[in-house]
Amino acid sequence: MKRLVSGASYLLLALQSLGCSIAEPPQLLSISAPPAFRPKTPQQVKSLEDAMAAIVTVCSQDLGLPVVQPLYLHLYKDANAYAAYTFGFARLPEAFVRLTLAIPQQNRLHINMERTKGRTWGGLLRLLAHEYSHIVEYAIVGSVTPWTQWQREGFAEWVSAKVLESLGWESYASSLARAERALARYGASPPRLSQLEQTPQWVSAIDQPKGKVRAYGSAFLAVHRLIEKRGLPAFMRYFREENFQGNFGLTWSDFEAEMQATVNKLVEGQTVKKSGLRAEEPPELKAGFRWHYLLKGPGIQAPTTGEVVREETFDGIPAYLLKFGNNEYLYTKDRLDHLATLSGGKVLVKNRPPFGLLSWPLEAGKAWKHEGVTENVPLKSSQKIETEAILTAVETVKVPAGAFEAFRIETYANRTGELISEQWYSPQVKWFVKTKVYRDDGVIEQELTSYKVE
Repeated sequence: MKRLVSGASYLLLALQSLGCSIAEPPQLLSISAPPAFRPKTPQQVKSLEDAMAAIVTVCSQDLGLPVVQPLYLHLYKDANAYAAYTFGFARLPEAFVRLTLAIPQQNRLHINMERTKGRTWGGLLRLLAHEYSHIVEYAIVGSVTPWTQWQREGFAEWVSAKVLESLGWESYASSLARAERALARYGASPPRLSQLEQTPQWVSAIDQPKGKVRAYGSAFLAVHRLIEKRGLPAFMRYFREENFQGNFGLTWSDFEAEMQATVNKLVEGQTVKKSGLRAEEPPELKAGFRWHYLLKGPGIQAPTTGEVVREETFDGIPAYLLKFGNNEYLYTKDRLDHLATLSGGKVLVKNRPPFGLLSWPLEAGKAWKHEGVTENVPLKSSQKIETEAILTAVETVKVPAGAFEAFRIETYANRTGELISEQWYSPQVKWFVKTKVYRDDGVIEQELTSYKVE
């Protein structure tokens, strides 16, 4: 039997044959009354449904927020489909496509699935919690555009931080401190809250270098202060009534001035702790040097060991090979820059140029940047990496192995200004005595328990 092709299908085939890009409609996923789910680790979140179940569980049971049901998830194959169908009546602006992975709309969440590739649902849970809170806002207010933009985004940051705390992945205090630290470093001349009220103002602000931490950090800190003053119930009432002074006990103009003073104080307090300690050059590492740590993270608390295995040459560069857990790491002999990561002798990751963990000589106040490409060898993919680091202090750090005078290094993402990690390097130990790595799915921390460098 001859197959008949409709006029619309014929036109679609003709356009595709000419190389035209046809936006594919989204898949629709409906979620109603998901089962209670409290994953102890990000690895337990196997699907988008798992992530949303965990978020709804915490938001309803722990925070007392209303459950949005049914919740419709619109899943777009790529950026073209995301741009074409999210608004329905008009194409999504380019800035929205570039800056967002998901957009809430009443009881619907539009997700660009192309941007989820290579990421885990556990790793995306914080972002999804942020977006779900916007949907909760609609449920509370019954309006398509509740509140001003900084209030909406600040509340979403507050909710996502509370979700991760309830799951035991990162404490709320840690999330708040990270926002304050980034504001302290990059918050000079931040926009006032009244300059972040409308969506175009917000998009323009976060699209600037370091704009993300300035805008989101200011909004998060402001909402934290408001909830701290009168509690979440008062904040929920303000959702409906918009009576600022009645709910929070001060005028809007007084609060904006208070927040401006708070951010200015954070910036002014960003001082480097000077010290006479200085490390002129990297240590000479020898086979058999060993460091034992206690590793802590979401659902994890276990001992781990690092050891210098040998010296070798990698891509013509003299290097030390260190083994941590199941992986081996190559560091340049001249600067201890990270060259590559291996597993079972097979190269997993290459850094070009080598990633500079430290910058010699080490002294308080020193800052440096890294611009390079990290290559994922098995996946044949690469990612541009740009970071800024500053040696903020020389301080005494107490860990299970004892108290050590150490250089404290903070590393930030160059574009967004987000705090990536903190590391404490000790000349006595010839390596790091403490490390904190801040990830989307929580904090990974290592503390030295014993060592051998003789």
